[in-house]
Amino acid sequence: MAANLLRAARASAWALLAAFGLFGGTARAESAVDPATLHKDIREAVLRVPVTVQDAYGRDVAGNLLVTTFKPNGPGPFPLLIISHGRSSDKRSEYGRQRFESAARFFVRKGFAVAAPLRLGYGELAALGDPESSQSCDKALYGPALIAAAQQIIAVAQAMAAQPDIDGSRLVLVGQSVGGIATVAAAASRPAGLMAAINFAGGHGGSPTEHRGEPCQSMKLKRLFKHYGELNANANANATADAPTPTLWIYTENDMYFAPHHSRAWAEAYRSGGGLVDYRLLPAIGDDGHRLFAAANDVWQPLVDEFLTQQGFTQPGIMKAPPSTDFAPLTDVEALPLSSFAAQESYKKFLLAKPPRAFALNSDGEFGYASGEDVLSRALGFCQRRKGKPCSFYAVDDKVVWRPQ
Repeated sequence: MAANLLRAARASAWALLAAFGLFGGTARAESAVDPATLHKDIREAVLRVPVTVQDAYGRDVAGNLLVTTFKPNGPGPFPLLIISHGRSSDKRSEYGRQRFESAARFFVRKGFAVAAPLRLGYGELAALGDPESSQSCDKALYGPALIAAAQQIIAVAQAMAAQPDIDGSRLVLVGQSVGGIATVAAAASRPAGLMAAINFAGGHGGSPTEHRGEPCQSMKLKRLFKHYGELNANANANATADAPTPTLWIYTENDMYFAPHHSRAWAEAYRSGGGLVDYRLLPAIGDDGHRLFAAANDVWQPLVDEFLTQQGFTQPGIMKAPPSTDFAPLTDVEALPLSSFAAQESYKKFLLAKPPRAFALNSDGEFGYASGEDVLSRALGFCQRRKGKPCSFYAVDDKVVWRPQ
């Protein structure tokens, strides 16, 4: 009973803090990052956001979150989207600056400013403490871990909303794995401006090696998801609408952390609590569908594009290859509009790659090619990242699509 009361008290305190904006402090630019590594075409930048949270034992954990941001061109104001990363307990000190570049480019094309924080307990912040630890498998303490993660997400949202080119009244939260369930937890408090939330393979306590597909204490997670649905369904003073927040949950048949019967039960529990959920179970992806957010952009982007369009974000994010032209035969390297040795050698490598593949260039002599997954976005990114000058496609798959300006 005492433990339940403690958890309820913490949940209430968390909701109040979220409502009144008492997390963190003023964001500041990060000067230690080499500007040459930042992609100019999507206005990549790095900020520090100070936060303080508590771990499962009530101990304060404080630090300055390293937040990577991306923005569309123009003055804004832009709607805000926050991407929250997952968790690897044994490798958390190895985490680097979070970027999710392919996903970020998709969301920037849809008009969003994107923020991807590295949370407390990971990477350079690992030595400060691990507030997202569930402690043990047989006595998992998920509630405090997810409160701590959700607080950080909300702190980043508040810090970003203070920028003049951000529209804080249009907020979307996205997360993968532990970041996915943390996104659902953050959405439960209905932070200011929240319009939608997207959960990719969300959960906690999973291990593909020790208990494949069977997370620790799954029933505890089910009860938490129901509680989050109840909280979200009860609009508070910050809510932008009386109806529950629309959420999209995407899982796969071969998730090595959370088997389908768990994710399906969690979605049903969230819905039974009053939450609004669109649950999608996708076919197997690769060796482990748990990685769908990073490894299957071509699969999830159409689903997310449709979902966000329904929420009023109608600017298209999906890229389509231009139609073929009769400019030159695909294998005619000499016809390439760039005559530099480097460009022609790169095009030869493009020709050796198997489709899907794409090659892009611009009049400044920049070029880039990609093969495999998300090729259109990646090829343009490789071409445009240094100077930010737009590039156009020269060839896609087995066709030349170049149109001379």
